[in-house]
Amino acid sequence: MGAMAQERESRGPYKRYSAEFKREQVERVLRGELTAAELSRELGIARSQIQRWKHLLTKGGETAVASDEDVVPASARRAAQQRIREWEQMLGRKQMAIAIFEAAQDEIKKKPHWYGVSKRGRGTP
Repeated sequence: MGAMAQERESRGPYKRYSAEFKREQVERVLRGELTAAELSRELGIARSQIQRWKHLLTKGGETAVASDEDVVPASARRAAQQRIREWEQMLGRKQMAIAIFEAAQDEIKKKPHWYGVSKRGRGTP
């Protein structure tokens, strides 16, 4: 139980375990050292949580093998998606600014004398 206390981080009413600790515990179940129900009693958490860890661990491994790529944590994926949304918004604002400047440039070309622009160049008339 001493090792478990070191691996657990308490935040409010919930317990948080490190990824390494979860992996070690799921491996105990996979090796047949104990059942998910026994492990859940030992850790004081729901059996469904152990099953979820097991599912995520095996599914992540299958995904990595199938794609022949590293598995990216969901939090990293969400952060990357947020950054993409920010860049897309910035790009949209820049495109709008370009459209406004182009429209203004076209308007000045139509009636340069209204804006103090000479037809011969960029000076005053």
